[in-house]
Amino acid sequence: MGALNLNGKRVLITGAGGGVGRALAQRMADEGAALLLTDRNTETLDAVLGDLGESGACTVAADLGSPEGVERLFAEVDAQLGGLDIMVACAGIGSEPLMAFHDESWRDVITSNLVSYVACTRRAIDRIRKASRGEGSVILLGSISVHIKAVGESVYNAAKGGVASFAETLRKELIPDAIRVTLIEPGAIGSAMQPFNAEERARLIAAEELLPPGEVAEAVMFAATRPVGVDCVTLRIEPMVQKIY
Repeated sequence: MGALNLNGKRVLITGAGGGVGRALAQRMADEGAALLLTDRNTETLDAVLGDLGESGACTVAADLGSPEGVERLFAEVDAQLGGLDIMVACAGIGSEPLMAFHDESWRDVITSNLVSYVACTRRAIDRIRKASRGEGSVILLGSISVHIKAVGESVYNAAKGGVASFAETLRKELIPDAIRVTLIEPGAIGSAMQPFNAEERARLIAAEELLPPGEVAEAVMFAATRPVGVDCVTLRIEPMVQKIY
């Protein structure tokens, strides 16, 4: 069995303006996938399109924490892609300790990092079922943080722990449909979600304390290209010097 060919596969990437989503969009475009990219910010998506050149990728700005945003996104999936083979959920925001939050803020963390994943996955499965032939995938970005349980990440871990349980249970539910579900659990990533400027992030990546976003994108690519009948259930990837407190 060889790796699955992504040429012509219809792929939705949420959080495409972030470090991992942006790197993944480039890798998927290089493989000839038909892409729909979404994030909250139009200007960010325009910058991603600029990086991709003549890829033919489409974009839609949407707040996936709202039912209206999810409806808008999947209307564009149908209009622009005509269906779906793979969804990769990378959307998310960082967190603070619970007592540092206002009520609206902690709710936004849960909504962005968990509720949007469930809402988009449900819509994606409706479409993947029609075309999967055993090649359809849902790939969800969780986090190593749910294992480390570092101080200050209680709300974030509540959301990402939910993503982990959701992914691992949903996988069993979708076996009859031959739709694969993968949970990617990265360690600390050198993206804008970190509380450091770009120069400091580059230094920490060089010191092997942060993962380059492109390496997480490669983990996603590995899961997405497994042959039919092979399911990459959970993939954990971390920098050599992963913070554990």
